[in-house]
Amino acid sequence: MPGQVKSGRGTLVGNAGEYFVVAELLKRGKVASLAPRNTPAFDILATDGSRTVRIRVKTKSEEYTDWQWMAKKDGSIFGQLAGPDDDFLVLVNLRDGPRHSDCFVVRTAVIAKMLTHDYDEWLATPGRKGRAHNPHQKRHINYDKHEKDLDPYREAWESLWT
Repeated sequence: MPGQVKSGRGTLVGNAGEYFVVAELLKRGKVASLAPRNTPAFDILATDGSRTVRIRVKTKSEEYTDWQWMAKKDGSIFGQLAGPDDDFLVLVNLRDGPRHSDCFVVRTAVIAKMLTHDYDEWLATPGRKGRAHNPHQKRHINYDKHEKDLDPYREAWESLWT
């Protein structure tokens, strides 16, 4: 997988993460399906028979430390949030080779707060030579920085149904 994003193969990494999440849900006896490409607000619909959830998937390969989003013009990151209990994000750390990939199953609102906090903190911190950072549309979650914050959500598949 090395260099896939920079070589233009980032879409394959993203697709692999989405299929990986669907496979995990099916393996656990849930009904799950990918949404059509470019569906706003979610990538996967899943149900346990009594509850249906919307799942967004964000994937990075293990060579990178950040999951990255582009903010909308109004600064928001996630459009069309469903109810706070029905809108989830699965962060996939796609590993190369035989090691198991890491999945973090988190309510989307939790990630939105984390992204906003990190962005605000970055803007408030002086850049090179004490200059202000130039605002941009990218938002990041750094795995190394947030590993302890994300750990409670590692493989938390059952949180989708509780």
